[in-house]
Amino acid sequence: MTPPELLLRAPLFGAMPRPTVDALAARATRKKTKRGQRVLARSEAALVLALVGRIEVLADDGTVVRSVAPPGVFGVSLAVGATATAELRAAEDGELVVIPADAMAAALRRNPEAAIAAIGHLAGVIGELSAEIEALRRHGLVSRVRHRLAQVGAGRREIAITHGQLADEIGGTRANVSRALARLERDGVIKRRRGRIELLENA
Repeated sequence: MTPPELLLRAPLFGAMPRPTVDALAARATRKKTKRGQRVLARSEAALVLALVGRIEVLADDGTVVRSVAPPGVFGVSLAVGATATAELRAAEDGELVVIPADAMAAALRRNPEAAIAAIGHLAGVIGELSAEIEALRRHGLVSRVRHRLAQVGAGRREIAITHGQLADEIGGTRANVSRALARLERDGVIKRRRGRIELLENA
């Protein structure tokens, strides 16, 4: 698969004109990651496209704020001058594409369609975060766990995630999340394995 084709797997780049995608692909590099490896430090101004494996967003204290499955894109706000507020860590062995933020900034300045695509992407991220906050406010723990597993496992049958990691992501305790997972397993929604969760057909 060519570099432009890799970028086009993400809706953000799919909404951009092909010449813009080609120009960004020319500046892009591919990188393999190991589970637990830091992907991008705050000092590195770049966009990251996850090709394989989930990426976790870490707060200052190391807490997992959220995790995103491929073809998730991180760092778009850096291209418009925002300050980095988190670090990225590989939740699974994987592969990603890194694009310098200045290349994205140049593309946004030159092409209104690219800028509109970036705005749409950021609006989508805000929408996802708002939905997660609403789920925290309105739904019980079992529903929140099931919703988060569906998000993280979209398009996959199995997720590499521990009970502790899942607890961090939904704002619960490890013990309560373990009980919620046991309930979902009894209901035939998931099957728990060591460090992994299988999503069953009726999930």
